[in-house]
Amino acid sequence: MVVVIGAGVAGLACARELGRRGVPAVVLERARGVGGRCATRWIEGQPVDFGLPFLHAASREFALELSGLPDDGKVPGWPHRVWEPRLACQPDAFKPGRRRMARKAGVNELPRRLAEGLDVRYSTRVVSLVAESDRVVATTRNGARFAAPFVVLATEPTEAHALAGPLVRGWPGAETGLARLAALPVVRTLTVMAGYPRTVPEPRFDLAYPLEATMVHTIVCDDTKRAAPHDRVLVVQARNTFSNERWDRDEAEWSAELLWEAAELLGAWVAHPRWLHTHRWHCARVRRGHSLGDLLTFESPAGACVSLCGDAFAAADGLEGAYLSGVALAEQIATLPRVRGMLRPSGTP
Repeated sequence: MVVVIGAGVAGLACARELGRRGVPAVVLERARGVGGRCATRWIEGQPVDFGLPFLHAASREFALELSGLPDDGKVPGWPHRVWEPRLACQPDAFKPGRRRMARKAGVNELPRRLAEGLDVRYSTRVVSLVAESDRVVATTRNGARFAAPFVVLATEPTEAHALAGPLVRGWPGAETGLARLAALPVVRTLTVMAGYPRTVPEPRFDLAYPLEATMVHTIVCDDTKRAAPHDRVLVVQARNTFSNERWDRDEAEWSAELLWEAAELLGAWVAHPRWLHTHRWHCARVRRGHSLGDLLTFESPAGACVSLCGDAFAAADGLEGAYLSGVALAEQIATLPRVRGMLRPSGTP
């Protein structure tokens, strides 16, 4: 068995690919659902994407994955109206030929589809990793233990370092890998979700990266990708500098500041939502251009392995990189000679 920690797109893609190759896997997820930053929250009966606003692909492999989602839920080409796309976290997403789409029910449809048929244990937070002979034992907050020769960390880099560091320090070559992991710069983001009656003016965009803003990085007009929205919904993502400065302050303070600046851009109505929710993204992404570019594996003298996947360990950026890294890691694990003893007999589920 392989233990995968984290049910974001990277972890789910890894576990699914392992299953396709006959290698059993269990996914341990601290939250109550899958997806990580591919996140959708239902607020007053309406889905709101408060992490990634849309899905996009450059590679054939990921484009095929997206095309496998049900046709009736697609919003092809969304966002159609974009302000200042060159200021986006991933400006290449707006280049000609790139496949873009939103989902009427939210981007979380993708990870939920990846999770179908997998053994995912929700509300299962791993607090430590220890080595026992040629296995790694993952212990959860409630004391449950999961032992396997291979453990995959599909978490954000800071959490991965906190879990792996105490275990692998002293393993051959581990210091270099841990130093690379610790040096990864992550971007924290404060997020506001705000709902308004549909009588307010409709913004002239689906997605905006306002050049003149000092606090706001992104404004998403989330309701423009919904089938029958009953509220106008804006999702406002803060700039990294603002997020770092306000991180420990009360959410009422920084959410009001973000809406104030958005109101300066769009109109006074933005500062007075009918409802409001907030979220702190401890790792919204790895800073562009700073990913390691390849997978990272630590191996003990006895042969126990801890491997890391995610967008921080991929050549591609963002969600696509996370997906491709999970698939690539599963391929590596499944082709190792010592894994053959774990393979399910042909024809078994």
